[in-house]
Order: sequence, then C-alpha cells, then structure tokens
Amino acid sequence: MAKHIVSYGGGTNSTAMLIGMADRGIKPDHILFADTGGEKQATYHYINYFNNWLYEHDMPLIETVKYKTKHGIELSLEQDIINNSTLPAIAFGFKTCSQKFKIQPQEKFIKKHYPDEVIIHYIGYDYGEQKRMKDNPLHGHANIFPLIKWQWNRDQCIQQILNAKLCLPGKSSCFFCPNMKKHEILDLSEDEKERVLFIEANAKNKVELKGLGRQYAWTDLINADANQHKLFDDLEMYGTPCECID
Repeated sequence: MAKHIVSYGGGTNSTAMLIGMADRGIKPDHILFADTGGEKQATYHYINYFNNWLYEHDMPLIETVKYKTKHGIELSLEQDIINNSTLPAIAFGFKTCSQKFKIQPQEKFIKKHYPDEVIIHYIGYDYGEQKRMKDNPLHGHANIFPLIKWQWNRDQCIQQILNAKLCLPGKSSCFFCPNMKKHEILDLSEDEKERVLFIEANAKNKVELKGLGRQYAWTDLINADANQHKLFDDLEMYGTPCECID
C-alpha cells in the first residue's frame, strides 16, 4: 500500500497545501519537517501553533526529522559550517546544505519506516514555480505538487491561510541563509545576530566572498548605524534558491 508523505517547510506554501488537503479530505500518513537546527525562532513557534489546527482538523501532527552522522549523532547545519570554518554551501552557489540537512533526513525516515512501500510525496511548490518541478528533489518517489494542480499562486496561498483564520507563518529559512534580504538580517534577534557574527569571524574558507552577503559581510551591516544601511542596497545579491522544501 502506498504511503502519503508531506514535506512541510514551515512557510506559506506548505501551510496552504495542508489546509487545501484537509479541505479535500486528503489525509497523509506523515507530515515531515526537516530541522536544520538553525531555523528562525518564528518557524519553530509556528509549527507548534499550526499543530493545534492540524489536530482540530483530524490531520497528523508535524514530525521533526534531523540530520545524523554515520555514528547516529545529531548535527546541525550551523555546527557543521562552524566545524569546517566555512559559510553555507549556497553562498558559493551549491545546494548541498539543503540536500544534506533537509532532503536526506526525510529520505532516511522513509527508508527506515517504509523500505518497500511506494511513496507518494506532497511538495508545496506554488503555481508560479512550475519550473521547479523538474528538479525532482526527492528521488525514487511519486512526487506530486497539489498547489500547482489547484493553480494556487503565492497570493492565493496567503488567502487560504487567512480564510482558515490562521496567522501567516512568514518566510521559512535558516537565520544565516545567504539568500536573506537586508531587512530580514536586521530583524534577527540579538542571539541570532551574535551567532551570525561568530559564523563570519570563524569562516576561513570564503574564497572571494566577503561574508554571508557574498559581496559584503553581514557583520558590517549589523554593526552599521541606520544612516549607513542604505549603503548596502546596491550590494544585495541573491543566488539560486536552495532546495529547501516550503
């Protein structure tokens, strides 16, 4: 018998997808959230908040999976890049961080619990992201994209969440993701900013990069006064989106 698995990223798309599934009577066997260990605090809070809604609508609760070393020890993405004195792979144009800390933990969970079953995997790419379907992030599964089937774009996803009388989850990502925008960096908590400063100071393998901002160091932005923030406007540069599954 096929097993139905939802990849939940903690953001707008995957939240709207689960609301749409509940409305259509589509009940998955598992809802998996791959925790890198460096998600924004708002994401962790929203998971607890959204679990209440899922419970009230007879849906499974969100299960957290994490990356483990070959010795079975949990390792966060933050600690991994600190151990290697580097920056997240996406800063260099590679997607290995999401492959290792997002996709691999889900695949290991599925392989452990359902080694012989057919897996139907629900992924929250919205109607404006059809081109991402070819990336096929979860190999060997029957990947389906409900939001694209329902023709829900980002705005419609937001409206579906509001219609369900839920707060919006906000953007889901690691708090040190190089693809973050300037205002998102400045909105980090003091604890997150301190950890970002350490990541940049600890990074030796930066090649031609100046820091997490690629063309600039987040440390400089965080330490700048309000009048200097505009100096960073022309330096914002976003790379290819990572494969984190929202």
